[in-house]
Amino acid sequence: MSDTKSPRSSSSAEGNVNQKPAPEQAVAIIDPNASSLRKAIVLVVVCLALFIDSFNTGGMIVCLNDIETTLHQDPSIVQWVLTAFNLTFGAFLLLAGRISDIYHPKPVFILGFFIVGVFGIGAGFVNNIIGLIIIRAIQGMGASMTIPSAISMLTSAYTDPESRGIALTFFASAGTLGLCLGFVIGGVIVQFASWRWVFWGIACVSVPLSLASIWIIPVPSLRIKSGDKKMDYPGVFGLTASIILLIFAFSQAPTVGWGTARVLAPLIIALLVLTVFFVWQTRLSDEHALIPSKMWFIPNFLILILVSFSNQIYFIGPVVLFSNYYPVQYGWNPLTIGLHFLPTGIISGIICIIFPRQILRLPPRAVLVAGQAMAGLFGILYAFAYTRERYWSFTLPAMILATAGSSVTYLVSNVGVITSVPVDKVGVGSAVFNAAQQVGSAVNVAIVTTILVETTKVQPTSDREAYHGVSSAMWWVVAIGCAEAVASAIFFKPRKNSLEGDGSGAAGAEAGAGEKEEAAAV
Repeated sequence: MSDTKSPRSSSSAEGNVNQKPAPEQAVAIIDPNASSLRKAIVLVVVCLALFIDSFNTGGMIVCLNDIETTLHQDPSIVQWVLTAFNLTFGAFLLLAGRISDIYHPKPVFILGFFIVGVFGIGAGFVNNIIGLIIIRAIQGMGASMTIPSAISMLTSAYTDPESRGIALTFFASAGTLGLCLGFVIGGVIVQFASWRWVFWGIACVSVPLSLASIWIIPVPSLRIKSGDKKMDYPGVFGLTASIILLIFAFSQAPTVGWGTARVLAPLIIALLVLTVFFVWQTRLSDEHALIPSKMWFIPNFLILILVSFSNQIYFIGPVVLFSNYYPVQYGWNPLTIGLHFLPTGIISGIICIIFPRQILRLPPRAVLVAGQAMAGLFGILYAFAYTRERYWSFTLPAMILATAGSSVTYLVSNVGVITSVPVDKVGVGSAVFNAAQQVGSAVNVAIVTTILVETTKVQPTSDREAYHGVSSAMWWVVAIGCAEAVASAIFFKPRKNSLEGDGSGAAGAEAGAGEKEEAAAV
């Protein structure tokens, strides 16, 4: 590929950056005179923060059975240890992103990272399920503060397209690794220590790094002129409430039933509030709106958000299903289950650490279609892995290929969204991406869990009948992957002026590059 970059193509690689910077960007978020080493340290810290956030989901799944036994609670109650974190995490992302964009991301990041760690200490000592659920909800709020603020700092620290693309790629990779390795590492910790050490391990990383970030993150000033920007409080309240109600409704559905008032009432209210929210956003200027209406018309922004809505289910789906199936049918402990999921962490690590730049240089539409098709079609192998011996011939290949597909999809879609929005809206753009991911995960997990419950044989007479519920639920994962692949092939539109050889990847350039008038319209 040619390394020659025209001024116009370099501008497009920045991701629809306005030609005339807004007044609020006059003061740099990260000190432009900071050394490359200092910036690299900042990158490591924010990547660890995202790793911990994702670990808080993957690592908790394997802890649920032990928490249930230790605290003597019903599984439907213990499930809220996981749900509470995801609920507040998804609900407060947009608020955290907007605060980071209006004021300064450094204190938002440090406070959020510290909350995750210090409340992890408390979670390890608590002996009450209600207290544990509340602590997890607070941790979710802290985690929501770290992602948009981290991305805002990275896009400010790395100003040229190639270095920015590399930084964003490693940041996106940390999320995939945290999710995949969380289940494996969590299984090891639970087996040799206890579920409490999963929380304490998180605290051992988060607390010292958050405090050290006060000195590690170089900023010229914490006072940034916010110009005419204001917080859209009605929008914040409406969107936060609707996301909470949506995740709550879908989380309850598998246990209480989809037709019950506990599911229908919050679901209907959430949809009504969302409708009002989007109408309200059209009445506000871009500077005042929580999610500017024109953001949805950025090339490929909407399709990449839809991709993020379903991408987690390719990994979370099998984890949720097998973490229930293996202990009952095979008597496997958390360590054994974690080791059998180790290939997902290995494949994710290879893709996210060794080959991200090579992947992001490929045509983004081809990568999106191929990745989701792999995650879906090779998921068919899961549906026929109904004996222990078939782990090696069916489950293992499915783990490797589906994880590879979902990992490349996550990299391309995440970097594509971040590089497609103007720099002064990076926090909100990343928050929309991650909020869609959290809501999508809740919806899809609710669906596969419902399928599992409704199709599981009460008294199976064979291995195939015992596996019937898992097999039936896996077909939903297959259907999602194939549907998303078709949607990406149809609706993702490559840009003619994408940047070849840019480290930000073809995804970012093609998803975000546009004509000057397109950038100015945002």
